[in-house]
Amino acid sequence: MHRIGIVGPERTVERILEVAADYSQEVECIPFPYDDEMEIQSILHEHRSKVKGWLFSGPVPYIIAQEYIESNDTVAYCQTMGGGFYLCCLQMAFAHKVVLERISVDFIESEVDIEQLLRATGIPWSDVFIKYYSRQYDPEEIIQFHLQLWRAGKIDGVITALRSVMNALQKEGVPVYHFTLSEQEIYQSLKIIIEKVQSSYFKNTQVGLVIIEVGNYGKIIERAKTPYDLQILELRLKAILLPLCKSLDGYLLDKGTGVYEIFSSRGAVQREINMLQDTIEQLILAVNIDVPITAGIGFGETVFAGEINAHRALRNTREQKGARVVIVQDDGKMVEVVKYNKALSYEFYSNDTDLLKKLNKVSVGIKTYRKIESIVQRMGWGSFSNSQMAAQMSVTERNVRRIITSLCEAGLVEQVGEEYAAARGRPNKLYQIASYKNEKH
Repeated sequence: MHRIGIVGPERTVERILEVAADYSQEVECIPFPYDDEMEIQSILHEHRSKVKGWLFSGPVPYIIAQEYIESNDTVAYCQTMGGGFYLCCLQMAFAHKVVLERISVDFIESEVDIEQLLRATGIPWSDVFIKYYSRQYDPEEIIQFHLQLWRAGKIDGVITALRSVMNALQKEGVPVYHFTLSEQEIYQSLKIIIEKVQSSYFKNTQVGLVIIEVGNYGKIIERAKTPYDLQILELRLKAILLPLCKSLDGYLLDKGTGVYEIFSSRGAVQREINMLQDTIEQLILAVNIDVPITAGIGFGETVFAGEINAHRALRNTREQKGARVVIVQDDGKMVEVVKYNKALSYEFYSNDTDLLKKLNKVSVGIKTYRKIESIVQRMGWGSFSNSQMAAQMSVTERNVRRIITSLCEAGLVEQVGEEYAAARGRPNKLYQIASYKNEKH
């Protein structure tokens, strides 16, 4: 039986557990209620080892959690189709014995069109004030948005998606209602997370192949004074690799000229990513010469598929100066493991012909564009400079400037401002991915 952590406000978590009782033969749901969204980080950090997946009660806790979710976490969130909003309206009408026509609402942008939901009710709402916000929201700003309307006598009630906002408004005596979920929405979300957890279980039994390459091996051969010295070094490298091989419960193949393969399972490789990084550091010290040492990891249903993906991953480590470990998963998605417990995941293909035409026109690869998109999303940047992007991509600022300029020509990136530095010099230009341009703050 798989354990799933349910994360959300206490009452919402209770409702999810009630619905989840129908799935008691398939999964065990562990409640992790919070009273403030800022508790989500500690919940994930302290209880990650206790569960096989996470179900968040809505888009808000999920978006907050994204910063702390690791690449091998299995997650889903309850997606509302508007049923929760209508339940709030009913609760307000029942509590006040009349439909409140003057309300204020806040919700995460792009998840639900509140205006459309209001029109669908057929109720002639007189005054409705809506506050949309992105992942970089300020709780105090949202609290003040509602409070100012309430104190000005412009509203009779509030519907909020944030528990912290609800708590603050209740203390001020404001009639406030928290977005809830319909039973059908909860059912659908539970089915999604259960399927993901079960899929993850089977993925852990896939083949995992690690290829470790000591680059510029000819340089090492030239430096060795005798064949004996070279043989001693190779034995030393194998002595470093064998503990990793043992932890992976795999077997080691020496392919010659500084290339080593370890065959194992996907689950074991994912579990020992940190040890793999430590092993690479030890190999660098043992070689004691300035040569790159990298690892390509491939996952697949068969040994052949895993081997193809591992070689594809290894090719990409040669292109990415900052990434010593690159993973290509069975679905073709590429993951760069840059630092401990930090990973950058992106796709290096697309079926979007319009996007591909734009990229081809300015000679920028889909992989580069997807990587920039992923960095912006992971860092939560509203805007970024060339220097910030260069630091994340581990390339020169000049190289990034050329890429960003090309993407601007293609209409995929836009300049949105300038940032003046304390020192003398030109201000840094600030950019946004075009799809982020229309976000409301």
